[in-house]
Amino acid sequence: MQYRKAIEVTTLYNEYKYYIHHDRDIVKLKQKVATIIREKSFVPMMNDLKWLQLQHAVNSLSFAPAYQFRCITDTEQTEFLYLKTIPNHECDWSNYYHEGMPPLFSIEWIKVRPQLRKHQGRLIADAIMDETRAFEAILNNLSIPYTEDNHIFTIFGYKSI
Repeated sequence: MQYRKAIEVTTLYNEYKYYIHHDRDIVKLKQKVATIIREKSFVPMMNDLKWLQLQHAVNSLSFAPAYQFRCITDTEQTEFLYLKTIPNHECDWSNYYHEGMPPLFSIEWIKVRPQLRKHQGRLIADAIMDETRAFEAILNNLSIPYTEDNHIFTIFGYKSI
């Protein structure tokens, strides 16, 4: 079982590396991110492999949790209101070339709420699916540093010192 997971993550890694090295715009973005990291004295907390392992492990959950992210290149302050209530939708955890997450090297932080509200009808209360502990177990198993506040996990790609 572990062997199959390793092959799947390796395949994801090779695919990801191919795209980030063969797209001129992404190569330019990577240079811009490197400059910002240097100028703002950011310390990397994650790498591409860790992000890919997390993306792969999220597939084991019963739903793909909603997330909000901030990229290193974002110039405006990110308003964090989106996950204050339990989301009623899932998010796409695939990579940018599949129209999912942004290039992984550019993520400053991502906030994840592994809960899902499912509408059951007008007269019946919404069902709440909760994968909080399973998501936390994934983070711990992969040794991914995080903080948690009221079912919202923050994973830092970079931190300022």
